[in-house]
Parts: sequence; structure tokens; C-alpha cells
Amino acid sequence: MGTTRRQREYIGYRVYSTQRALYRSLEACVAEAGLTPGQWNALSQLAEHGAMTQRQLAERLQKEQATVTRSLDRLMQRGLVQRTQSPRDRRANIVEITPAALKLLTDLEPSVTRRNAEMAANISDEDLAVFLKVLDQLEANAEHSAGESEAS
Repeated sequence: MGTTRRQREYIGYRVYSTQRALYRSLEACVAEAGLTPGQWNALSQLAEHGAMTQRQLAERLQKEQATVTRSLDRLMQRGLVQRTQSPRDRRANIVEITPAALKLLTDLEPSVTRRNAEMAANISDEDLAVFLKVLDQLEANAEHSAGESEAS
């Protein structure tokens, strides 16, 4: 008779559970600005990487295009992003952040930075560096494994 593993012993479960807790923490942090974590991430990506197509943004966010479109619609209504038709492809929209969004991100930065520090409390810089390296390797292993499954 084989041994059974409890769910908490599986890496995927632990990462998912931790991700949900971190998400809830970020959610509380950005809610003061009327944003969701997904909207904050989209604005942050646009601020860091500049204007891009909606497809590129969806890929960067690892979200379905329809989900990103709905989120961008809400951000447009608030004047935080603007869309323009791509001059090279009439079917594509270019999305860019507005000055109002840059101000919002700047205003949120101290709160988000403080929240990030709280999440890393009691973890040494060395342990955190190892943890991030392990996460990178887990992600690479999972992507490789998923690629093998798709090829089968």
C-alpha cells in the first residue's frame, strides 16, 4: 500500500495558497486608489515598458485578451489609459498610460513598497534571494513539463 501525501505537501498547492494570500494583501493595498491588483499590474507594466498592443499587454500579464480588454475599458473610463489604433495593423490597438495614471502609481508606490517589505519581514536578504531563484526554477520546470504534456 502506497503512502498518500497531504495537499499541503505539494509545491503547487503551497505556491497557490501563498499567492492567494499575497494577492489579498496587495488587493487591500491598492483598493485605496480604486484599483484591483490586475489593474495595478497592467498600469505598472505600461509604466515600465511603455506603450504596447493589447495583445502584448495580455501576454505580459499572462491573461486572456478578453479579460485584459474589460480591465482596460474600466481604466479608460477613469482616464488612466488611452487606446489608439496601430498605424501598422488596423485590427490592433496600442495602449498607453496617461499622466493621471503615472501620478496614481507614484502616489501608491510608498504603500506598495511598504506592503512588500511587510511580506518579506523576518526573511534575510540571502534567504529571499534563494527563494526567488527557486521560484524561477520552479516556473521553468513547470513550463517545461507543460510543454512536454502538450507535445504528447
